[in-house]
Amino acid sequence: MASSWSSGALAVLLMLAASALVVPPGAQAYRVLGMFPFNGRSHNIMFKALMEVLADRGHDVYMMSPFPQKAPRANYTDLDLSKEFPSLVNGLTYEQMTSFGRTTIVKLIGQMAGADLCRATFETQHFRDVMSGKHGKFDVVFTEIFGSDCFAAVAHKLKLPLISVVTAPDFPWMHERVGSIDNPSYIIAGMEPFAGRMNFLQKITNVFMCLYNKYMHKVYVNDPSDPVVREFFGQDTPAIAELIKNTSLIMVNSHVSVNPARPVNPNVINVGGLHLKDARPDRHGAGMDPDLRKWMDGAEHGVIFFTLGSLVRSSSLPKQTIENLIQAFGELPQRVLWKYETDDIKDRLPGNVRIASWMPQMEILAHHKTVLFITHGGLMGTTEAMFLGVPLLGIPLFADQMPNVELYRTLGIAERLDHTELTKDNVLTTIRKLTATDEYRVRAKAVAARYADRPFSAAEEAGWWTEYVIRHRGAPHLRPLGADLPLHQYLLLDVVALVLGAVIAVLLLLRAAVRALLGRTTTKTKQKKN
Repeated sequence: MASSWSSGALAVLLMLAASALVVPPGAQAYRVLGMFPFNGRSHNIMFKALMEVLADRGHDVYMMSPFPQKAPRANYTDLDLSKEFPSLVNGLTYEQMTSFGRTTIVKLIGQMAGADLCRATFETQHFRDVMSGKHGKFDVVFTEIFGSDCFAAVAHKLKLPLISVVTAPDFPWMHERVGSIDNPSYIIAGMEPFAGRMNFLQKITNVFMCLYNKYMHKVYVNDPSDPVVREFFGQDTPAIAELIKNTSLIMVNSHVSVNPARPVNPNVINVGGLHLKDARPDRHGAGMDPDLRKWMDGAEHGVIFFTLGSLVRSSSLPKQTIENLIQAFGELPQRVLWKYETDDIKDRLPGNVRIASWMPQMEILAHHKTVLFITHGGLMGTTEAMFLGVPLLGIPLFADQMPNVELYRTLGIAERLDHTELTKDNVLTTIRKLTATDEYRVRAKAVAARYADRPFSAAEEAGWWTEYVIRHRGAPHLRPLGADLPLHQYLLLDVVALVLGAVIAVLLLLRAAVRALLGRTTTKTKQKKN
């Protein structure tokens, strides 16, 4: 009996100690609502990581998304939308993905995450439960900056601080709401395939695309969502363009160690690599499937990992491209792991190639035998490779994949192949260039070290700033005064107009004075002649 009592007392003490570690003395546990209904898994990786960070810090998290936790987690409640919004994993073909041009990307965003997504979310029982108070009162609302900003209406209605998350380093339509700087003379607009210092023609293109994408997002994404918001929140609800001006903080998936330096407002924080949560998987694949680990361990010349991400099926590549890849991989000394979703090529694969419809990406990239990552250029996967010091071969298909790959090229840790030029010779030549020496690998390790060298981890930054915004009731003091200036005042056009007006007035007065003086002189001359 005494033994049972002491065991119980010990258990209670351990729980109290664990709680003390999670929530520091004097700190308060807050209630967090994450509104992330978009069904793109790569986006959700970052959102889920953020919500897990907050739950681990002792806050009570409610996560509305189509990607629930696979196992229960302390302080974390899933409001599961997977039935309403089935996952897009392996949901697109190569042909679909490459059919979207640079000028049509925002229209696609509107189709996938625009007014229809808003309406479908507002009609769910989970949403009604949140708004009715069934889950209690919250302290902060999180949303994504990507598609429609209609979910900012939740923070407005509940009178809560609004924090937004950007899974990319930049979107042109994210800046105006918080007054952050997006000067296109040197800041590359989200999806433009540039990196580093732009030449004059690139600068012209960048300015045009920056303004064009802002306009397209307003017209094709936010404006059509306004009637939906008013239908569910009341006709007196302000326009979305006004609602998002109440954004307290933006968390951006970038970091100055690799992304170009730029002026940053106090209400914008960089949390690049947040989904990594400082976790470095075992270099020897301790948590990996034993058969896969044995296969990788036995690779005398290393392993190359090839995937086109969670959206696009490699099996949808053109047949000739698939044949070119098979032939090229067969001539390599390395072993190749290929995320390939069907078995139609299984019988003609070279002995050094292994395919599967799903693979543990992080564990493979962390394995000590991995020498190269062939990727479509998605930010989550390439960040993992960079974090682990693995060189990249980028085959970008659309959107931000182009600038992502260009960035890694400028860092000296990647090469690029156009998806229309995947011939056997091109693939072999580029892979050999990346693996023949340790040149790229050494640079990749140096970039990884620089990326990890921070005073605080991305998880610590995200957690602390969330708590700060809540403690200070939205922290309105972080908002720059310039955020609320009319455009003509922000650009000093009123001052320029005044100065130009004054200069013109002075010139006109001088002109009049000179004319008057010349007139007098002429009159006197005539009088003397007479």
